Amino acid sequence: MLILSFFFRSIVSNIVDQCYIPALKKFYPAGFDELRGIAEGAGLPVEDIVMLNARYDLARIMYRMQNGGQEPRNGHHRPQEDDVANECTSVYFYPEAMTNGHAIAAQNWDMSDHLYNHDLCIYLEIHPDPSEDRPSMFCLTEAGQLIRTGMNSAGLAVTANSLLSSEDYVPISYTDTDGVFHDIAPKLVLPLTLARRIFLDYRLYSEGLVAINAIPRHVSGNLHVSTGEGFGMALEVSPNRIYKVYGNVDDNYVVHTNHWAHLGFLAHDNAIDRSPGGSTWFRWQRVEKGIRKYRHGQLTLELIKKAFSDHLSYPESLCSHPNFKQKNTPSNALTGYTSRMGMTVAFVMYDLTENSITCCKGGPCTGVLQKFMLLDGC
Repeated sequence: MLILSFFFRSIVSNIVDQCYIPALKKFYPAGFDELRGIAEGAGLPVEDIVMLNARYDLARIMYRMQNGGQEPRNGHHRPQEDDVANECTSVYFYPEAMTNGHAIAAQNWDMSDHLYNHDLCIYLEIHPDPSEDRPSMFCLTEAGQLIRTGMNSAGLAVTANSLLSSEDYVPISYTDTDGVFHDIAPKLVLPLTLARRIFLDYRLYSEGLVAINAIPRHVSGNLHVSTGEGFGMALEVSPNRIYKVYGNVDDNYVVHTNHWAHLGFLAHDNAIDRSPGGSTWFRWQRVEKGIRKYRHGQLTLELIKKAFSDHLSYPESLCSHPNFKQKNTPSNALTGYTSRMGMTVAFVMYDLTENSITCCKGGPCTGVLQKFMLLDGC
């Protein structure tokens, strides 16, 4: 959960009013209408709902408002500045990997445990009016947000992973915590989370990719985008570039966690991965270990679930659980790390061949799986 101090509230309000809302009206009016509908139903100002949908973005720029607005000398940050730095493991499985020949997109969604404890994770089914000529959608999300992950009836799916980059920036003038004023003309940018919903507005994979590339943004993130036609990739998105991570052709799967993988980004002198490390550095390899020997036509949904239930470094594992006992001493100044209340709040497998969704709330190790079918139209 993004908790704002008084210092940040006015800055956030200005970003919502002068950057996000004008950009929504110009670039994504249908999405803005939906956000207004949520606000009306909840009896809240639309600005609050826009801020909720932009929480990911806002959490990633708060470090810019400190240290005189400069990148910390070692390129890193204190983990508490980004309360969701380690979140989500995504894999796309090619049809050649599965015993049933289906294309599968799977994800552990890791987030603050308050979403699970307060039953804020929801399954959202969307059937646009026929006049809109858009596919139906199934979205796994949280109350008040348009999407976290999802698939559409055209067989497209998107899962996502947090990424942190030194290219992330504040899109408006602000005064940092040292009292230094940064004069920036307001830039019309969209919350990156909404790129996931925009992708699902399309029936053609290529058109969805064009839309993602065109979205004005000011923070980084990974979009795992796939199609039931048998292709998927990870798009490592920064404010200025998109890096394509395809995986090895013979692997029949594409994995991503929460650190940058593309050599084009890692070789950049003026761009730094701000990931604090931790579980992202082994979750990638652990999920691969669970699936790799089955990758040539032997994988089943049960084996995928088992791979995503891995508990190395429990409770901060691939299948993540709240770490109630982790308390570092005040002298642990290297990380500033004191506790972690994150967990796998949901697990999902999107079958893009038969347009079905198998998912559970909570981690795959104990969650009760349910299956839903997604039909085109009402």
